[in-house]
Amino acid sequence: MSIKKIAYISFIKDPWGGSEHLWYLSAKEALDNEIKIVVSSIDVGQIAEPLKELEQQGAKLFFRRGFIHPNWKKNIRILQKIRYALLDLISNPFTPIIKEKPDCIVFTGAAYSMLLNKPLFKLARKHKIPILLNIQVNIEYTRPINQEEAAYLREIYNYSAAASFVSERNLRVTERHLATHIHNSIVLSNPVNLSSLEIIPLPSNTPLRFAIVANLLVNHKGHDILLEVLSSNKWKQRGIELHIYGTGYDKSYIEELIHFFNLEELVTMHGKVSDIRKIWKENHLLLMPSLNEGMALAVIEAMICGRPVVTTDVGGNVEWIVDNINGFIAEGANVRSFDSALERAWSRRDEWELIGRNAHETAILRYDKEPGKTFLNFILAYGDRS
Repeated sequence: MSIKKIAYISFIKDPWGGSEHLWYLSAKEALDNEIKIVVSSIDVGQIAEPLKELEQQGAKLFFRRGFIHPNWKKNIRILQKIRYALLDLISNPFTPIIKEKPDCIVFTGAAYSMLLNKPLFKLARKHKIPILLNIQVNIEYTRPINQEEAAYLREIYNYSAAASFVSERNLRVTERHLATHIHNSIVLSNPVNLSSLEIIPLPSNTPLRFAIVANLLVNHKGHDILLEVLSSNKWKQRGIELHIYGTGYDKSYIEELIHFFNLEELVTMHGKVSDIRKIWKENHLLLMPSLNEGMALAVIEAMICGRPVVTTDVGGNVEWIVDNINGFIAEGANVRSFDSALERAWSRRDEWELIGRNAHETAILRYDKEPGKTFLNFILAYGDRS
C-alpha cells in the first residue's frame, strides 16, 4: 500500500521555529504530489503563517492542548500540568488526528519529547500506525532521563519505523543515553533560509561586529556565557560590538545581564530579523556559545554567507566546522573555553575573509539543496506499513 495521507505532529511550544522547516517543506512536497496532509500543533494562541499556507493548500490543521508558558508563575505551571494530565485521562488529545486514518505519523521534537506525548504513542501502537521520528536536538552534557524513562524511550524507538537526526552527534548521544542502537536512523540537514547562496563581502569602515543569531534561551544557546566573556576588560577595550538577533523567553534576563556586566555601550538587541543576508552584510563573525544543539541553521547560513563561526563542541558543529580552518571550536560550553576560542579567532582577524571563504565552500558542498523532497522520500521509504 502506498502512502496517501501523512500526519505531522509538532511539539514546538512557540508559533514557529527552525525545527519546523524540514517537515513543513516535506508537507508542501507531499501536497504537490497529491498526498493528503493533517497537522497537529500545540495551541499557543496564534497560528504561524506557514501553517496557514499549508491549510490554504489543502492540509487539515488540528490544535491540541498542552501549552505551558515557561515564564508563568510556578504554581500556575504546576496546576496547568495537573489539569492537562487529568484531561488526557478523559480524552486523548491525538484522537482527532488518528480519526483521520493517516498511513504514517511524522513526529518532530527533541530526542526525548515523546516522554511528554505518551498518548500519541498509545494510539499509534493501538492502531498499528508507523511513526517516523524527526529529531531536531538533544542534550549531551547531562543524561536528562532516568532508567524508567530510558526503558520507555527504547520502546518508542524500537516501535518507530525510522528516525532522522540533524547531526551524527545527536544520534550517537541518543544511543549512548538509551544504551541501544537505533534502527533505520539517518542524518538529514535542515533547510537554509537564504535568498542567495553567494558570499557576502565583509563589512568595511565599521567596528568589528560580532553577532549571535538564536532564540533567546540561555540554557540552550548560551547568551549568558557570551556576555560574561565579553565583560572582561580586554574585550571592552577592543572596540568591538555585539549584536543579538532573536526573540525568546529569556529576553529580560539577557537585558539584566547586559546591565549587570556594564555592556550597554557594546551590546545591541535587534529582535527577530527575517532577512539573514542583511545580518551578514552588517556583521563579521557569528558567535554561538550553545550548551546543546542539533545542527543550528544560524551556523550553516553564516558559513554559506562567508562568515567564520565561533561555537562550542556540541551537536553537529564539528561535523561542519574544522577548527582553525573554516571556523573556531570551543571545547566546552563554558566561559573559559569560549573565551579561548574567541581569542584565537581575534588573533586571526586579518584572515577572516579567507576563513569565511573556507566556511562557504564547506557549507555549499554539505547543505541539502532539496531538503523537503529528501525528507518526503525518507517518509515514503520507511512509513509504508504494507
